[in-house]
Amino acid sequence: MSAVSRPLRRLSVALGLTKAYFPEDCPPNDLRTHSAITAGLSDFLVASKASYLKDPSAGDWTVVMGNEAGDLDSIASAIAFAWIQSEVHKVPTIPLVQITREDFALRAENLYALSLAGISDPPSQLLSLSDIASFPTPFPSKKFALVDHNHIADRFMKDNPSAEITAVVDHHADEGLYPKAKPRIVAPAGSCSSHIAALSPQTIPAELATLLFCAILIDTDGLKPGGKAVDLDRDSAIFLATKSTYAEKIPSISSMGGKPPPDFLYDQEAVKALTSNLVSKKADVSQLSAHDLIRRDYKEYTFTLTWAKETPSPSIKAGLSTVSVQLKVWGSDGKLEEAAVAWMQSRGLNVLGILTSYNKKPKRLGKAKGKHERETAWIVLDQGVDTAELATRLWTGLEANKEISVKKHKKFDLEKGGRLPKGARAKVYKQGNAKANRKTIAPVLKDILEPAVAPTTTATAPAAVAA
Repeated sequence: MSAVSRPLRRLSVALGLTKAYFPEDCPPNDLRTHSAITAGLSDFLVASKASYLKDPSAGDWTVVMGNEAGDLDSIASAIAFAWIQSEVHKVPTIPLVQITREDFALRAENLYALSLAGISDPPSQLLSLSDIASFPTPFPSKKFALVDHNHIADRFMKDNPSAEITAVVDHHADEGLYPKAKPRIVAPAGSCSSHIAALSPQTIPAELATLLFCAILIDTDGLKPGGKAVDLDRDSAIFLATKSTYAEKIPSISSMGGKPPPDFLYDQEAVKALTSNLVSKKADVSQLSAHDLIRRDYKEYTFTLTWAKETPSPSIKAGLSTVSVQLKVWGSDGKLEEAAVAWMQSRGLNVLGILTSYNKKPKRLGKAKGKHERETAWIVLDQGVDTAELATRLWTGLEANKEISVKKHKKFDLEKGGRLPKGARAKVYKQGNAKANRKTIAPVLKDILEPAVAPTTTATAPAAVAA
C-alpha cells in the first residue's frame, strides 16, 4: 500500500466506508453489532493487569506501549489498541504506560481525561514502569505493539532474540523499522488517537470513545481551523464524539445528512468547554519543581557518534524535555542548572535539551493571550566523550538549521554562572520558528549527531524513563 493511500484508507475506516484491520489469524465477527464485547473499560484494564502480572511469560500476551513521555495521546492510544485487540480480535494485549506510578501526578490533564473514562485510580489500574521494575532480563514478554512512536526501547529487546514488533501505529517521523508489523501505520495526523479510532469497530464503549476524543482535542487545540488537525483528526473526532459520553451534548449528525461541515465540532460549546478544561489543566504546572518540569514531558535517545575521534565510535544518551513555562519563571538563579545536571547524572546523559513553549503576556489590555514563543536550553556534560567537539558540533548544527531558526538568548548564559560541573558546556537560544516542537527538533538532533551521510550510522531506541 502506498504512503498516499494509507492515510486515505484510515479516513475511510473512520467514516465507516471500509473495514478496519484484522489479524490474519483472527477473522472478524460482525463488528457493526459485535455482541461479544462485554467488559467495561475500567474492569477490562484491572483484569488485564492482574492476569498479566501473575505470569508475564505465560500465554500469548502482546504488550502495547506509547512513548516514554506518557502524554494523553500515548496513554489513550495504548489503552484503546489493547481493548481492540483483546475484546474484538481476542488477542490478549496489555497496555503499558512508560512512566512510574509517582509520575501520573505530574499530568493533571491525563488524570482528568482518565476520570472521564471511568479510570479513577490510574496508578493502580494501569500497568506502569513501577510494575515491571523487577522484571528480569530478557523481558519476559515476546510480542510488542508500538503506538505514538515507532522505535522500541532497548530494555524490551535486550537478550530477547525471539521478541517481535507485531504492530506500529504512529504519527511521528517514520524511522522505517519493523516492516513486517501488521498493521504498520506511520502517517501524519495531529493525534495518534485519530489513527487508533480509524482501527476501531463501530461498537466502542462510550468511556473509551471519550478518552480518545479528549486526546485528539488536546493535541489539536480543540480541532482549531488552520492548526494541527488534518482531515483524519476531524473525521475520527466526529466518529468518537457520537459514541462518547458527550454524544447528547452534540447535534445529531444524521440531521445534517451525515455530512457535517469541516469545523462542526470546533464550533460546539460542549467541545470548547472540554478543550478548555483539558488545556488549562495541562498548562497549570505552578505546583511543580524544576526537577518535576524536566521529567514531566521527557524523551530519551541513544546515538552513535561515527564522526568522533574515539575508536570504536562511542554511543551517547541525549534527552529532550518539553516545558510549558518560560525559562525565567522557573530556571533563574541556578535552578535550571541544578535540576538539569541532577537529571542528566541520574540518567547518564551526555546531552539534554530543554524546549520551552509559552505565551508572553499580552501587551494590550483586553487581549486574551500574547505571542507564542519558544526557547531551547542545551547542556553537554563531560561523560566519556570529547565534550568540546560534541558541543561545537551541536551548536553549529542548531544554528545552521533554518527550520528551527535559533538565536542566542541574551538573558541566559549558563556557562558564565559558575553552576555547571567542570568541563560542561551550555547554550540557550530563542527559537525563531515557534511552531517547531519536539517532533521537529528530535530529527534535527539526530541529523546533527548521526549525519545520514555516514553509512555506518545507527541509532538505538528511546529508553524507558523512570523518575
